[in-house]
Amino acid sequence: MNAIIFDLDGTLWDTSDIVVDIWNSVLKEKCPKLEMTKEIMASLMGKNKAGFIDDFFVGVEKAQAEKLIAEIFSLEQKYLREHGANMYDGVIDTLNILEEKYSLAIVSNCQSGYLDAFLTHYDLKKVLTDYECAGSSPLSKGENIKLVIKRNGFEKVIFVGDTKSDENAAREADIPFVYASYGFGEVDEYDGVINSFIEIKSVAKELLEK
Repeated sequence: MNAIIFDLDGTLWDTSDIVVDIWNSVLKEKCPKLEMTKEIMASLMGKNKAGFIDDFFVGVEKAQAEKLIAEIFSLEQKYLREHGANMYDGVIDTLNILEEKYSLAIVSNCQSGYLDAFLTHYDLKKVLTDYECAGSSPLSKGENIKLVIKRNGFEKVIFVGDTKSDENAAREADIPFVYASYGFGEVDEYDGVINSFIEIKSVAKELLEK
């Protein structure tokens, strides 16, 4: 079956306001020399945990950074599982429509508990064929895309994301890349572009059914 694999942050939802507040609540108490902002968070979206540590916790001992980020991620996951976040317009309805024609999956650089919070709060495990993330797999994003394709026997596949790292992952997996221009990042090249999530219906038809 043909498939659409989605990135999570900046593609399906935007948690930046929530997670910035959570980060700063921890940093204010335990590492006041650092402060998170929406601009910094946007620049970090798409990175795995190691990328967050390397790029944000500059001048902080690695052991302390590991402890802080573990606490922050735990608080994020608890909140998002209970309350959700800013889902982009039309995501739920559009996923339900797409699921009638294509297999759907997620590949993200997030932690496993973060992805589970998304799937649980919005009850999407029955809609998505498979999902993989950096928190449960040591592979690169591109390799995780290939892993999901192989274990599900997907035929034609597109990857939808919003950052340069998503573009690179699609190229690594050798599949077409669809750029979600409403997300957090900018890219160099793409095979399709959506300016709102509902546009994926027409772009998927063009790329997967021709």
